[in-house]
Amino acid sequence: MTASTIDLIALAVFAAALLAAAFTDLRHYLIPNRYPAAIAAAYLLHAVNHPLADGLWGLGIASIFFVVGAGLFATRVMGGGDVKLMAACALWAGPQFAAPFLQITTFAGAALALIWLTPMRRLLPSAPGASIAEDGPRRRLKEPVPYGLAITAGGLYLAALHALT
Repeated sequence: MTASTIDLIALAVFAAALLAAAFTDLRHYLIPNRYPAAIAAAYLLHAVNHPLADGLWGLGIASIFFVVGAGLFATRVMGGGDVKLMAACALWAGPQFAAPFLQITTFAGAALALIWLTPMRRLLPSAPGASIAEDGPRRRLKEPVPYGLAITAGGLYLAALHALT
């Protein structure tokens, strides 16, 4: 296989794992470890055909994302699956795409949060343990948000950037 074929396979695995993670996060408010692991494995496949420095930069950026995410997890701002998914995506970001990845993820997260606070929220599955009797924005602020959807938006943006470069 040529390098470009290997890169396309790695990008396809990356995108498929992102979509599967978003689906399970939306349905069950849980991101199984197999999806971030698949993204990391796809990155290893991709990194084999690129300079070592690129792979090390990706690992460094992912480590920073993981450490910051661990702090957010400790303060209960983000879930553990979200942290692992974001760190796995950050492997693909490297220093050149880290800021755009973070921007797209943030904007998608803000849109998701706005939807969460509107009546459109009823179109989405209920959070585990959510009380249907008590409805309103105050209750919704206490519920978990499937932030894997926003991370998936940022990750798919990364996949598109890699496919075009």
